[in-house]
Amino acid sequence: PRGVRPYVDLRLEAIFGDLALVTRPAIETRLTRDPDWPGRKDLKVTGREVEAYLSAQFRWARLYYGQMDRNWGPEGVPGIGLSNYGYPRPELGLEVGNDRFRLTALASALADVTDSLGRVNHRYFFAHRLDATVTHRLRLGLWETVVLGGPDRSFDARYRNPVTLLLLANQYGLGDQGNVLLGLDATWRVGRTTLQGQFGLDDFQYQNRSSPTRTPDRYAFTLAATGPLGRRLAWHALYTQASSLAFRTSNPLEDFTDQGVGLGRSFADDDQVTLRVTAPVTVRWLVTPELTLLRQGQGRITDPFPQGTARGSTPTLFIGTVERTWRAALGLSGQEGPLALSANAGVHYIQNDGNQPGRTRTRFVGRIQATLGLGRAGRF
Repeated sequence: PRGVRPYVDLRLEAIFGDLALVTRPAIETRLTRDPDWPGRKDLKVTGREVEAYLSAQFRWARLYYGQMDRNWGPEGVPGIGLSNYGYPRPELGLEVGNDRFRLTALASALADVTDSLGRVNHRYFFAHRLDATVTHRLRLGLWETVVLGGPDRSFDARYRNPVTLLLLANQYGLGDQGNVLLGLDATWRVGRTTLQGQFGLDDFQYQNRSSPTRTPDRYAFTLAATGPLGRRLAWHALYTQASSLAFRTSNPLEDFTDQGVGLGRSFADDDQVTLRVTAPVTVRWLVTPELTLLRQGQGRITDPFPQGTARGSTPTLFIGTVERTWRAALGLSGQEGPLALSANAGVHYIQNDGNQPGRTRTRFVGRIQATLGLGRAGRF
């Protein structure tokens, strides 16, 4: 709304043997109208670093410091443990291994939170994953993420150990405070079809499930599949779900959020099914029709965690009135010379709009982005 938002960025990259330096500052005037933007909103011209990092890359290892977008989820949906839904944060990272066996770890500080007593609470985030190619058709990944927070909290060294199972060694071992999310990924090629799955578990109530104060299971999962359709087309389908209390806990400092935005998913208490078909129009252009159904309960990732009997009466999925959004859309993407174009337009038919019973609404939702890219490289 209210006109076109200009955007410009400049990518600078330098390679010195095994050392890489990359920075991409941008002027992006739409930021002040983005509710997830954590920076200043009182300016007419705003900027940010899209990516900025230094990396030392060797045969079996890579060290990294800086920021870039990351997404651990299947294509088309934010990852459960880590995604690029929010804006990137500076982090220290490590990769060891090769395409058959790889260990990845990264650590970053989250924004401090000042509580009602005026105390400054420090928050930290650590994530690590182990990827293994079992066969040429099957690839598995085991991962953990953890959020630590408190007024005198430090980034404990044992929470930054990339080869420790945090859930066992700390939460079920030493018993220190920290919210650990455990996940499993799988990619399996069956014929010409590729199946993908991701599952994240924050808490499973295996004792006293009938207790009036029990905590509902907190989880999220995604199932996706893609493959060819005839000789020219491709299809993609996914179903994803996040339980009503996913990504939050009784200590709000340990929620999987940073300044109110999810570190992985930014929405809970919902599910979504999406079907897409991709068709080439010419050599350089693709058209993608899409059908989606999104169901959203009244649970929000920033809501306080229910206490006492209210927690026991909270449903595992869909709190209160469920909003349903039916979406029919068409996407277009491609490039001609230095000009790249990405556009998507859809009609949303919303039942129980805003989780209000009986309220319906029809909306047009569109986005178009045109980018003119010019580059130059050489030896120095």
